[in-house]
Amino acid sequence: VQSPKKKKRRESSESSKTYIILGTTAGLLLGYSIANASVTFKINSKVNQGISSLSWNGGNTAYSSANHIILCWDLERQTLKDKWNCGNDKITAIKEIPENRIIVASKIIRLLNISSREVIRTFTGHSSDVCLLEYIQPKTNSDAYFISGSKNDRLLNCWTLSEDNSEKNAIASFLMDDVAQNISIINGSDSPTNMAALTRNGLVHIYQHILNGKCNKPLKPKTTIQIASDTGQNVVPVPIVGAQFQKDLSLLICHGSQMFLTFENITVNIHEKLQCLVRSDPKTLKAAKQSESIKFRMPLVDNNVQYLTPHTSTPSAVKRKPDGSQEIPMEQRLENLTLTKSDITSKVPKMDNVAQLLVQGLHSKDKHILRNVLIKRDESVIRSTIKRLPMPVIVPLLQELTSCVQGKTAMSYTGSLWLKNLLQIHAGLLLSNPQLSELLDPILGSIQSRLLLQTPLSRLRGRLDLLMTQINNATMQESNENDEPLLSYVDKDSSDSENENSDMVQNEAQSESENEWTEEESDGENVENHKSGASEDEDDDQDSEMST
Repeated sequence: VQSPKKKKRRESSESSKTYIILGTTAGLLLGYSIANASVTFKINSKVNQGISSLSWNGGNTAYSSANHIILCWDLERQTLKDKWNCGNDKITAIKEIPENRIIVASKIIRLLNISSREVIRTFTGHSSDVCLLEYIQPKTNSDAYFISGSKNDRLLNCWTLSEDNSEKNAIASFLMDDVAQNISIINGSDSPTNMAALTRNGLVHIYQHILNGKCNKPLKPKTTIQIASDTGQNVVPVPIVGAQFQKDLSLLICHGSQMFLTFENITVNIHEKLQCLVRSDPKTLKAAKQSESIKFRMPLVDNNVQYLTPHTSTPSAVKRKPDGSQEIPMEQRLENLTLTKSDITSKVPKMDNVAQLLVQGLHSKDKHILRNVLIKRDESVIRSTIKRLPMPVIVPLLQELTSCVQGKTAMSYTGSLWLKNLLQIHAGLLLSNPQLSELLDPILGSIQSRLLLQTPLSRLRGRLDLLMTQINNATMQESNENDEPLLSYVDKDSSDSENENSDMVQNEAQSESENEWTEEESDGENVENHKSGASEDEDDDQDSEMST
């Protein structure tokens, strides 16, 4: 029988071999010993590129990626064992799995054979770079799966590795309210697969599902775990920074900040939709301990106190209650309640995407909802909406945009904007679709038919522009001729001189008219005198004849 001392020595020697593998941006692989709290070895990759992902199952071999190069490390000899090039895309995640295979992912996920370095299978992947890969231990040899998550997707996808199933798309999707940062999976012999997904907002979602076929709808969590701290005045959420399933199906969580962390085991209750655990914040505990360590005593003051200086009270002075606490004046309280215009305008919510509304319209096929969403022309709103769409609605959206492009002018223009951004963001997913040619044939046909009409439409537009310019010039000339002055100014001196000239002209005209009248009268009198003289001569002649 071994003595207890020897047993302790063996345990200490085993704990000294426990270390953490770290990759650096300088291309170094570091081995950090937990027992010694120091770096025990360094291995140089000699590729002059940073290590972007790392996979280690606890053996003597580890795998990592540097840009598009796969590196194989021998941890026992502390050397770089092998390296090879794997395409042109940067590898963002890598995972070693049994049967001498390895999974590498950028946006597209590939399954490789380590010995032959050949691609066994290719999966569609995600719309953004994959950052999480987790292998599910199978119950049988045919039940092999793995989980993947990307940087910008709120979905975790499950893929099958069975040789009998050649499915390239995900067989199941797990829905979350934020991007996943870490996942932990445990697969019991007689129980369903349990998965804990830690999100960016500090929540843990628990899923339970039996992987035995393809799911049409995304799976929702059975329960969500949240931690909050009750300070007495308000409730402050405490973020969870780590979660790991144990063998007894309990969950080991780590919560708090980076400087103050707390570890504890909790039992998951899937019958509650939300589990909110109330814990004390480590920051407040430290502050309370510091305040208790400072020894001070408030002086006792009664009503018979005499002040050496005159006590003056101002409206803005802070009053003290009998218990020593301060009381804020009513005037200052009312000023704090007033809202400025900037405060009101700054709190107006802004909508930068309509992804949820678009998904609802595509599922229900509601034309009114789809028209209100697809009529938007803001490129930033369109791009953020398309980035947040789940994978199953990409093909229905493409079919809906096809009908929009074939429609009238306004809807065709907005449909082309949505179609352009959809093809740019989800190009990898669409290229992996075997029915891509059937989906894009109607769009290409409508584009070609409109291109044939481009030349005659340009000629017609030029003629119409010439006619419109001539019509506009004619109307401008007519308006200039008929225009009357808006304001006329008459000088006072010039008006007086004009009045004098007009009076002189009138006087001259009157004098001329009087002269004409006098001449006519004189002429009339002469004529009458001449007539009277002639009549007298005739009378004299008659008298002389009678006398004879």
